[in-house]
Amino acid sequence: MRLSAIACLLVVTCYALPASAFDGHDKFVANCSGCHGENAKGIEGMAPSLYNPELWAKLGDKRNDYIAGVLTSGLSGTLKTSNSSFDGMVMPPQDFIDTADLVAITHYILNEINHVEGGPGPDAVLIDKLKSAPKSHKDLQALRNGD
Repeated sequence: MRLSAIACLLVVTCYALPASAFDGHDKFVANCSGCHGENAKGIEGMAPSLYNPELWAKLGDKRNDYIAGVLTSGLSGTLKTSNSSFDGMVMPPQDFIDTADLVAITHYILNEINHVEGGPGPDAVLIDKLKSAPKSHKDLQALRNGD
């Protein structure tokens, strides 16, 4: 009886954990690592590191809008990081990726890579909203720059 209760608790706990706890890394590797590297540290000349605690802290309560916006809209223009500059099409839209996978990826980037505090990251409602009405690259740059 006691063993059954423990097994039941484990099953409930596993289902209660967000998908990102299990597959955020796998979804990231499958969809993002080709440009950002398997460890999200970027690939010189191709894409910046996604490890950027200063950026996520600066974005504060706008970080979910920013990361979801970049994934669904892409990002073009000049992107400056602490040690690099990227010009032109920085990232194409990833709106073709399943919403649940995008949620898992954003949670992985924010929570596992950057250890951001203050919530898990964007939810499916925000991702779907931005898939249907993407933010402009100008608006995303303004968010990033704190405008």
